[in-house]
Amino acid sequence: MREVEFSVPQKCDLKLAERLIEEICAGRGLQIAMKGSQSKFPGSIHWHYKREKQKGTLELTLFPAHQRLWAKVAEGRKAPWIDLELPQLRREVEKKLEVLPR
Repeated sequence: MREVEFSVPQKCDLKLAERLIEEICAGRGLQIAMKGSQSKFPGSIHWHYKREKQKGTLELTLFPAHQRLWAKVAEGRKAPWIDLELPQLRREVEKKLEVLPR
């Protein structure tokens, strides 16, 4: 499993980040395959993203209570598109988080 932390500005209002993340992912051609919460992170928002008919799943978790956002790629869900997409997605999301209200 590979986990990638996103930089989150201190005191950034992550309640506004849910829609922002979904808009960025949609704009990059990623589709939500699942959206929910993880029981070990109460209050989190957890997505599974896919790219059209390609194999692989990119997981994103937003945990506002702890000012965290991270991506995870499980061993059985790897795909070449994820390796190409994740660095660019991370940069774009981090840049947009910088301008969210504090």
